Amino acid sequence: MKKLIVTLLLFSGTFLTQGQTVDHKTIYKQAFNEQLQMLNGQKPLDFKRAVFLTENAYHKGTLNYQTFCNEITATGQKLKLLIKQRGLEKYKTAGNWAVFTYMTDTLPINNNKPYTYDFDDFMGDKDWTKMFVTKLMKTHSGNCHSLPYYYKILCKEIGAEASLALAPNHVYIKHIDEKGQWTNVELTNGGFPRDQWIIKQMAISVEAIKSGIYMTPLTEKESIAMTMFDLANSYEFDYGNDNFVSSVCDTALIYFPNCVPLLMSKANCIRDMIEAEKKKTNPNKDFVNNNIALYKKTIAEIDNLGHKDMPIELYQEWVQAVENEKSKRETTTKK
Repeated sequence: MKKLIVTLLLFSGTFLTQGQTVDHKTIYKQAFNEQLQMLNGQKPLDFKRAVFLTENAYHKGTLNYQTFCNEITATGQKLKLLIKQRGLEKYKTAGNWAVFTYMTDTLPINNNKPYTYDFDDFMGDKDWTKMFVTKLMKTHSGNCHSLPYYYKILCKEIGAEASLALAPNHVYIKHIDEKGQWTNVELTNGGFPRDQWIIKQMAISVEAIKSGIYMTPLTEKESIAMTMFDLANSYEFDYGNDNFVSSVCDTALIYFPNCVPLLMSKANCIRDMIEAEKKKTNPNKDFVNNNIALYKKTIAEIDNLGHKDMPIELYQEWVQAVENEKSKRETTTKK
């Protein structure tokens, strides 16, 4: 009888026998369960691990977690050495400076290739991996999702503090400066925008600011909830909206109740499930009516938080402004 060889797969956290495969949807569910264990206290909060779980699920369990960690550790060692070489150990924000410099400047430690904004399919409509940290690490090209995620992961690696913050269709970084004040870090163009600039460029309403849905530093649990949002979107990209997406959003909202991206994903999921039910030969009227009520309730909740849809034209203008600023800086550098 052929002996079964049991292998522990670090990249998925599951046991497989030789020749056995795991259904793709099962990998998504396993990722969700582990992220949930972080949120409910069964496992330590680990943003790096939570990010990996989402990206590995999309990649059908083919990524290796140890390799992922080794690359981040190696980069962290380079950053610590950079701080020491510059004599900046005494500064509280030395780690933030090192990560920002590593990601935005041309240095030997990043192979003279800074991490830049990917203007091609920046929303991941054609290629969902455009949203991923693992893709950013390989190509040095990312977007307003992967860039701040990677910044936060590297800061954690070297003992620096950094928080994610949200704006409409956007994620950026906030951290405490040397004077104890919050400062904004924009990785898409390597800048430090003032709050007023973000409010104006992103058309953020007064109500949204008051409710705290935007421009507020996220807690670690809220950041993990955002990786659940990413997991739901990755699954939706693969399979469309269904009960799994609904469950992920509802669970994440327990830990981040005022998260507009999660609420919007929940609303979209409810809408799609209603439409799918209506197309059946004998649709369940109770299901349709109950979910129509839930959809209206969710939309009302989003509106009450002060969220206003950012017109795609305005977002495209913002992206163009980022590109213009980048070009301007490159021209200035060459002079």
